[in-house]
Amino acid sequence: MINEVNPDLLGIQEGIYEQVNYMAEHLPEYGRYGVGRDDGLNRGEANAVFYKKSRFELLESTTFWLSETPDEVSMGWDAAFHRIVTMVRLLDKSSGRELYFYNTHFDHIGKVAREESGKIIVQRMKNSIPENATVVLTGDFNAGHNDPILGPIEDYMTSARRAAPVTDSLNTFNGWGKIAPEGGGKIIDHIYFRNLVPLLFKTLTDAYSGVEYISDHYPVIAIFSLKDARNQEARHESSK
Repeated sequence: MINEVNPDLLGIQEGIYEQVNYMAEHLPEYGRYGVGRDDGLNRGEANAVFYKKSRFELLESTTFWLSETPDEVSMGWDAAFHRIVTMVRLLDKSSGRELYFYNTHFDHIGKVAREESGKIIVQRMKNSIPENATVVLTGDFNAGHNDPILGPIEDYMTSARRAAPVTDSLNTFNGWGKIAPEGGGKIIDHIYFRNLVPLLFKTLTDAYSGVEYISDHYPVIAIFSLKDARNQEARHESSK
C-alpha cells in the first residue's frame, strides 16, 4: 500500500517494535522516528512517523505522553494504556518551509482521557510552535468526526475530510471486514492541518497485493498544497 500510494509522510498506530523495524527495512527511501509507548524506547506500540528522505530533512523529533505528566512515561486519567504523541519537525527541501507533523492514538476506553488528550495536544502546539507554522496532525482518535471531545482540536485546526474539495464520508474502521465502508458510523481516523491548502481527502478501501484488509482500519490520505517564498506550488501527501 505504501509503495503504491507513495506518500511523502506517513503516520502509523499500533506498530510494535518488530513491525516498525520491518517497515524501515523495506522502505529504505523513508526516514523514521518513533518510540514504544511503554518505556520511551522499544516496549509497547509506537506511533511511528515515516518521511521521504529525498523531500524532507529531519530537524527535531520528540514524544510526549497523553497524561497529567506528559514529559515522562505515564498513563493518563481513565486510560487503559499508555498513549503518546510523536512529533517531527521537518524541513521541506522543495520549498524551504518547515513542517510540524504530529501523529497520535487516543485511548479506546477512557472518555476523560480522550477529552483531555485533545486539550494537551493543542496546548503543546500553542506553547511550542509559531502561530503561523505549517502543521499536520494525524491519528486514530477513537472518536467520531462529530464527537465533541474533538472540539479543542477542531477549534485550533481544520479537518482535511471536511475542508478538501474532493473528499468522502466512508467509515475508517472496518473490523477486518465486519463493518462496511458506507454508513458513516465509524469515522475515527482523522487528518487535521493548519496553514495548508487541502486538495483531496480519501479513505483507501482498495485491496493491496491481493489482501482485502491490510488492517482493521482503512488508511486515510490527504493531499495538500503549500506556496513557498517564490510562489511555486509544492505538494505534500500526508497519510496515516
